[in-house]
Amino acid sequence: MIKKGLSLVMLICALFSGQLMAGHKGHEYLWVKNVAHQLRHEADSDELRSAAEESAEGLREHRQWQKSRKPDTHVR
Repeated sequence: MIKKGLSLVMLICALFSGQLMAGHKGHEYLWVKNVAHQLRHEADSDELRSAAEESAEGLREHRQWQKSRKPDTHVR
């Protein structure tokens, strides 16, 4: 019974510790001033993400091309 009670208390403390610690200084949050600022930020993030995906696809294609030119190796 004591183990179950202690486990319950530990679980509750773990669940709410993030909320309690968020009030302390040292935690930094990005406060959005208005919706337009948030939309610009998301648009910039989407632009960067798409550029990174295109670059990664180009690298994959280049690696595949290099791999296709490499002669096959046979293990005996």
